[in-house]
Amino acid sequence: MLLSVALDLAESLEERLREVPGVERVAHAGSLRRMCETIGDVDLLVASRDPGPVMDAFTALPEVRQVLAKGDTKSSVVTEAGVQVDLRVVPPEVWGAAMLYFTGSKAHNIRIREIAVRKGLKLNEYGLFRAKSGRLVVAATEEEVYERLGLPWIPPTLREDRDEIEAAQAGTLPELVTERDIRGDLHTHTNLTDGLATLDQMLEAAARRGYAYYAVTDHAPNLAMQRMTDEKMLEQRRRLRALQERYPKMTLLHGSELNIDPEGGVDWPPEFLEGFDVCVASVHSHFNQPKDAMTRRLIRAMENPHVHIIGHPTARLIGRREPIEFDLDEVFHAAARTGTALEINAFPDRLDLKDEHIAWARRYGVRFAVDTDAHATPHLDVMRYGVATAQRGWLTKDEVINAWPLARLRRFLRKGR
Repeated sequence: MLLSVALDLAESLEERLREVPGVERVAHAGSLRRMCETIGDVDLLVASRDPGPVMDAFTALPEVRQVLAKGDTKSSVVTEAGVQVDLRVVPPEVWGAAMLYFTGSKAHNIRIREIAVRKGLKLNEYGLFRAKSGRLVVAATEEEVYERLGLPWIPPTLREDRDEIEAAQAGTLPELVTERDIRGDLHTHTNLTDGLATLDQMLEAAARRGYAYYAVTDHAPNLAMQRMTDEKMLEQRRRLRALQERYPKMTLLHGSELNIDPEGGVDWPPEFLEGFDVCVASVHSHFNQPKDAMTRRLIRAMENPHVHIIGHPTARLIGRREPIEFDLDEVFHAAARTGTALEINAFPDRLDLKDEHIAWARRYGVRFAVDTDAHATPHLDVMRYGVATAQRGWLTKDEVINAWPLARLRRFLRKGR
């Protein structure tokens, strides 16, 4: 299931379990805590000295369709939506060791257990122990466990055995970008094209998020179903400029999501594009071009001085549409060379670029934009999934253009002009 679906379910169940007498802590673990793009089962962990009432409450939740197992400290259920949820209850004093163990990944856990063995220790879900005597060393917090292994705390989004152990040992773990670092959204829509909310509604919702800047990027005319015209776009720009007075703390940017045609061209001539503050360019058609042609198509788009961001670069829809094929190295190199940001589209069925591609691209010095592609006001809240994906790609705020102050962002958007 999609990350967003799993997280919504988990957070709803956690809220119910917090109401059970004796419960001290509740959290999700597993692939969900690591914020993987798709989730199998949902793993929940509860700290309590009296697990019986927790198990009774959990298996009696109205969302539960079937109880697969009910034990003293572990139960498994299937929800009405067909999702398996596993619950474990642990004593509060071993919370850290349990969270570390049940968060995973399996490969990460193997690596840290190997470190423990070399230090004459044994690590499991109950704590870190002396191997010979069996004496408990630490268990209360993850930080304590990592520290006794000679490591700093490693963020869950990095725990995939993709060199995070080596970076931790070398003291080079990145300070990951957070949602608090995001200063604005650079890819959003209104009902002028395919959005569901008005311009005013979207701006009000963005202002509530405390953004320093916000871009409106409705679709350009070559996506024929949107019926965009030059006149409509210019009228929207006039309205946006007039509305700026209403938002003194949030700079309003006017942009467009351009369509990359099969040859790499985009909507509108340069003189019209010059009037936009920011342009996102995306592939919306001809998804099955040969790899070489698609590579040339993307590179030509990035070489356009008016294209600032490549939107949802692989055009995938998780579980519904395969990603387009192109030479990743050539495209990432071109993005760095041309000063074009690659988007991390935060929409839960996109998460595009994906984490491994982000880590790959950042080695070329590519910059990124974490955007929601919001088509309605609630969509602005999906930023959390884009940021989590950025974290899984090891990004810092210095690599994310919409975590920058406005002046630095504007310099980037000049793209050498």
